[in-house]
Amino acid sequence: MRFFGPGRGRWLRRFALATCLSAVFPVAKAQPGADEGIGAAQRIAVVYPEVREPFRSVFRSIVEGVEAEAPMPVTSIEISGDQPTASVAERLRAREIRSVILLGKRGLDISAELDPDLHKVVGAVFASPEIIPAGVEAISLAPAPRRLFAFLRDLAPSAEQITVIHGADENRWLIQMGIDAAEELGYRLVAIEVDSIREAANAYRDLLERSRSGKDAIWLLQASSFLDESSILQMILREAWNRNLIVFSSNPSHVPKGALFSLFPDNEMMGRDLARLAAKNPGAQTTLLPVEALQTAVNVRTADHLGLGLGASARQRFDMVFPNR
Repeated sequence: MRFFGPGRGRWLRRFALATCLSAVFPVAKAQPGADEGIGAAQRIAVVYPEVREPFRSVFRSIVEGVEAEAPMPVTSIEISGDQPTASVAERLRAREIRSVILLGKRGLDISAELDPDLHKVVGAVFASPEIIPAGVEAISLAPAPRRLFAFLRDLAPSAEQITVIHGADENRWLIQMGIDAAEELGYRLVAIEVDSIREAANAYRDLLERSRSGKDAIWLLQASSFLDESSILQMILREAWNRNLIVFSSNPSHVPKGALFSLFPDNEMMGRDLARLAAKNPGAQTTLLPVEALQTAVNVRTADHLGLGLGASARQRFDMVFPNR
């Protein structure tokens, strides 16, 4: 291992399901009300997957954020599996689109195939910098470490050190960002890189044994292949409860299971951020940003167990509270 160092439940299900969409289908179909005529050269297009509810509501919320923020008309295009990807490019050319926002994994995939003169922005996808095509700007579904650590400071001010266990995978790009954010906020971040699930399990056991109650916090990553939810996650949360340790996560599904808190995307506000990227002059470099538009999920039972003293009035400031009461 290597060290690098200094209605709520339904909404959560929608977010978790939407982020698991791994294949979107390649056809362009104009949304009702999308005008083919006026101001075509000034338009931003949003391309998103044609899927069933509750998935569709997640993407539509992002589109609504784009429409609310964009300083120019927005054309919405759903893509399905009935026609080849080339039809998306043809529709964009026909409308003289200059900036396009592509949502989901399929959006990321087709971004490399579209006209290189297009200003392309990708959102609502898990990604690492290595797989972002040249010239594409993207906002990941991974919450910004700075925002996570700031919320930790607010919720559990006694914490001094944060430890994260990760692999050489899609989360690695967040680690240096996390180290910088931790230093800025007065934390020490210890990042432990592992190469296998067995090594990760051993690292978590060692970490749980030596962590100090109230002083050390454990950060769980969102899409880690080394965090098996049927065994390792259960072990972490069980031992953290028994030892009164702080565990927070980038994955909101960990909160109802016992993690203290998580931050997760505010879909409409993320749409606004995507619109701002699409409306500005494109940069020459490829860019991947964590999502900054976030909502909060807190487990008040865990908070009470840790003695954090969240009263009823304080709880009202969180977007999701578990257990549901």
